[in-house]
Amino acid sequence: DYEGREVTIPTHPQRILVNQFMGHLLAVGVKPIGATSNQLSQFEDSSFLKPLGLSAGVEDLGNTLSLERALSLNPDLIILQQNAVDELKNYDEYSKIAPTVVLSYGSKTMFEQLREIADIAGVPEKAEEWIAQYEEKAAQYREQLAGVIGPDVTFTVMEAWPKSEIMIFGNLFGRGTFSLYNSLQLKAPAKVQEAVMDKEPSYLKVSLETLPEYIGDYVFLSVYDWQDGDNAGLEADFKNAPVWRSLPAVTEDRIIQVNVNDFLPGDPLSIEKQMEAQVQLLLEKFQKMK
Repeated sequence: DYEGREVTIPTHPQRILVNQFMGHLLAVGVKPIGATSNQLSQFEDSSFLKPLGLSAGVEDLGNTLSLERALSLNPDLIILQQNAVDELKNYDEYSKIAPTVVLSYGSKTMFEQLREIADIAGVPEKAEEWIAQYEEKAAQYREQLAGVIGPDVTFTVMEAWPKSEIMIFGNLFGRGTFSLYNSLQLKAPAKVQEAVMDKEPSYLKVSLETLPEYIGDYVFLSVYDWQDGDNAGLEADFKNAPVWRSLPAVTEDRIIQVNVNDFLPGDPLSIEKQMEAQVQLLLEKFQKMK
């Protein structure tokens, strides 16, 4: 339901439109017929997902889910994200086209969200199948890493933003945090644990000056110039900052830099690929540090 309004969902919807959760649907074997440009670009911009060709045949519905396009595609279900303010203004119009479900994003673990989506799509068993194979893979990776990473080694996941803003991420967000902290069961530094772990929102904006308090033994770093997309320029400015250059993790080569387009999404398919990449990067880094 949305704002107390009950929604009757078809048992096995076949023609779904989304402005989020496309990766969750694909993980349970359901391809939406239409998605917003932002969703499609995640699949096109990620070096993990692009080769899989998963966005082929999914209609681009524009930056916000166009009512006109929605009507022309004759959907039997529309799934919207709770934060999509522009779309939610038109909730009543969408619900006249097809049953419309509004879901929160980023407040549940990936598993909980996947189960919710699979249930809505009428394939709850597919979520359990997907989770079982993912958990099996995670257990094998944990064994591999246990041989090289001590139990007290800490990891920070952070992102440099314009205007010297820095984001520190906890385990309920994207950026590879679910795989790193929940699946691989690696530790965050105490200050990060206290500020963002298992909390909503699961991220924190910090200044360059206070950054050292949140830095673990190792750092997964991404750079995201959301203002004008000049990640390279922002990266150069950030890495020249005296506070950054003086961090022991920097001077001792314990920074692992990752591509923001690969690590930004928080859907199951991306998270599985992020976990694979993290294990590879960690094994390489720790073998080099020996």
